[in-house]
Order: sequence, then structure tokens, then C-alpha cells
Amino acid sequence: MQRVLCIAAIVAGACGGAEVAGGEREPGDPYAEPSMTALPSLDVPREELTERMRFGWTLAEESFQHPMPPAPPSGETADFQRWAEHELREWLERKSRTVEAARRELDQAAEESHRQRIVAGAIVGLMYEDVARALRDIPVPAEIQHEPEIAAIFRDVLAAQAAPYLEHARRAYNACHLNAEGGPESLAHWGRFCEARWEVLPPPRE
Repeated sequence: MQRVLCIAAIVAGACGGAEVAGGEREPGDPYAEPSMTALPSLDVPREELTERMRFGWTLAEESFQHPMPPAPPSGETADFQRWAEHELREWLERKSRTVEAARRELDQAAEESHRQRIVAGAIVGLMYEDVARALRDIPVPAEIQHEPEIAAIFRDVLAAQAAPYLEHARRAYNACHLNAEGGPESLAHWGRFCEARWEVLPPPRE
């Protein structure tokens, strides 16, 4: 248990979709891995979004270009701990900086139009969901896979680390859905997309 808590402390301390200007709207995929390609289609060309929105969109795209570093092949706890202290921590810090930079731009872009308020909510939700799922998917080290109680503690700690990101995603998707209810009919599919993604988010604790 001491080994698991040590690794958990390290993790704790670290702490485009298709565009269719006319015709049929693509609804997006609420079951796909979080990415910009999961987004629904826009009802206007992307070039018609404001400069700040386009910049936030670009930063969001960059946030998905920080793949999780591969875990140590041995799965030994000592190797896993070193991985968590270096590769994982560096990944989380880089990704968090990009996500926060994108969110700042998107939050301001959301004040520029109702359309952008809806779209920004969906993008912010995807970014935070991406971080949360990556943390929750970290494999249990081989040395404790056959120790059910310790493995369960390890998974619970990772779920706790992912919980704030899931909450940010939940709030963003909910805002997107509510804003779409009072927005243009041409973006109604964004509201349905955000509602569906909200519904399939992992619970805070399992």
C-alpha cells in the first residue's frame, strides 16, 4: 500500500471537427475518443468565426497532440514510479498548460457570440474529458495486479486525480447543451452532442 500511495502522490503533485457550411449537419460522435474530430459540423465556415475563437480552436487542437507517454514495459513498481515522476508529470504539465491556454481564449470567444458560446463549451468539455480519461486509463503496475485490495486503491487514487477534470468536462458539456437550447436551430445538433457526451462520462468514483 505504501508503494501505491507513493506513486499516487507523484501523480497528484503533477497536478477539428468536420465543417459543413450548408446542407446536412454532421452530428458528431458522442462515443468517440475525445478529439476535435469528434465534434459536430459547424453551420458556418470556420473562417467566419472570430479571430479569438479560431485561435482558441487551434490551441485546442494542439492540446490533443500531447499523447500519453508509454508506460514502462516491465510494469515493475519501481520503474512505474520513475515513469510517474518524470514522463507522466511532464506530460500532465505540458497538456494542462495547453488546455488552460485554449480555455482562456475560448472563454473570451464565448462572449463574442451565442454560436461561439455553444461551440466553446463542447471544445472545452472534450479537452478536459481527454485528460481525465488518460489518467483513469493508466495501467495498474504488474507487481500489484494480483493484490486486489492494493490494485483497487491504486485505481481509486487515479479516479480521484481525474475527478476534477471530469467535473470541468461535465460543466462545459452542460453549458453547451443549455446554450444550444436557446441558440440557433442550425446548432441544435451541438446541444444533442454535448448532452450525449455528458451522459457517457465516467462517474466521479466507480
